[in-house]
Amino acid sequence: MIFLKFPLVIALCSFSFFSLAKGPSPYLPLQVDPLIELELHRLATLSKLPILTKPYHAVIINRYLNKIVDSHPILYKRISSYLKRYKQDAALTHASAQLNYADNEKVTLPNQRGQMADANYHVSFSGFWQANQYVIINGGGRYYENGDYLSTNSFISVGVDYFQVDIGYREHWLSPFQDSAVLLSTQAKPTLNVTISNPVLLTDFNIKYEMSIGLLDEHTGIRFDREKPAVTGEPALLTMHMSAQPYEWWTIGFNRTLMFGGDDKVTVSDIWNAIIDPVNSDNCGGAGTDLQDCSKEFGNQQASITNKFDLNWFDTPFSLYYEYAGEDTNNYKNYQLANLANSIGVFIPYINETMSLNFEFTDFQFGWYTHHIYGEGYSNGGVKMGHWWGSLKVPEDRVGGEAGSIRFDWQNTNDSQLSILYRAANFNNSSFADYQVSHEIEFKYSKVVESGFLGLKLYLGKNNYGDNFLQTSVSYTW
Repeated sequence: MIFLKFPLVIALCSFSFFSLAKGPSPYLPLQVDPLIELELHRLATLSKLPILTKPYHAVIINRYLNKIVDSHPILYKRISSYLKRYKQDAALTHASAQLNYADNEKVTLPNQRGQMADANYHVSFSGFWQANQYVIINGGGRYYENGDYLSTNSFISVGVDYFQVDIGYREHWLSPFQDSAVLLSTQAKPTLNVTISNPVLLTDFNIKYEMSIGLLDEHTGIRFDREKPAVTGEPALLTMHMSAQPYEWWTIGFNRTLMFGGDDKVTVSDIWNAIIDPVNSDNCGGAGTDLQDCSKEFGNQQASITNKFDLNWFDTPFSLYYEYAGEDTNNYKNYQLANLANSIGVFIPYINETMSLNFEFTDFQFGWYTHHIYGEGYSNGGVKMGHWWGSLKVPEDRVGGEAGSIRFDWQNTNDSQLSILYRAANFNNSSFADYQVSHEIEFKYSKVVESGFLGLKLYLGKNNYGDNFLQTSVSYTW
């Protein structure tokens, strides 16, 4: 597999930069610690943080934190105190244990790396060791009751402040949205991947780049040639992101994902051609493409344009998000998207001194997270890799629909917080299933106890097949 040649090449390239600047940066939590992540979202709006992907580099957050030292001293103090653990040579940055009870074994928890609701317990941890100025060794994972161990945040970081290489199970979230990401999120477990990015933003336009290539779990039902039997293999996933801040209040980004291979017939030339000319690499048949042999298709591509507008209305700062995504090209034009997914979101970090509100909505046209070459679709470990909406339908169903969520957070005292999250999803008429509108609500209460947080959760609702479900949890996070 061509994937195996990339880690060594990228790592060797990074060492040529070592003498020019400072070292790599550790990353902050992603979908593991709701309390600190809410504070980071607030900072992102108030400081007009020009970042449209996650996890955040700690060095970027530390830089933008100074912008709120006078306007929001309490928030500044909380984040500054949290960042102290990342300023050490080594630290355990997260540890958590959770006990669960659930009455339905078929519910996949949103944004939780494929975790099912009926897991009676799980523990998670993450930490790092800065071996020297240019090398950080990160360790992390999750252990479930059935003996499954999931590697998360386990990777080696090497490089400098303008060029960092991560090799291992580094996670990706290609969206400024908080509860969903159409192209790539933590809905499925992370791939074994190599990622390059810049911990320090470039030029006065605050340019941010990120590129990764990873190896997915084994897929069945891979069929490039419809006249031959399907094969089993391990496809690769290539992701690309670049963003800039034309104005202080507006950040715009461009994303691509390319799922390919699984039959060991991919060359570097194939990958390059697919990047620069998706029509003639993936659109088979018709007068608008040179690709007439459908067995020569490259794979499955997606693209999006994301926007974050940091605004202020009557002295109330807020962020407006908009993403325009496509699962295919339109009219055989490389610059036109088809099978669209349009997303809009609003985040108000402070309705008053203790409350915040986040709203997100996505409208999907047909075809998302399925593909005629890959029988398991756009997935890893049997779970769709993008928006949590994709895990609610029959895996091979190309039906479109809508999904939305609204979250209210209330820090009622200095040592406790209540979060209420409501989600709903719908699907258009389908021959695969008689879908209903799903509704779910999640209550989370967290309170400082000793040196950590005691958490209580109630999660219940009705899925798209009309089945009720309930999960209760108690957790402790250090």
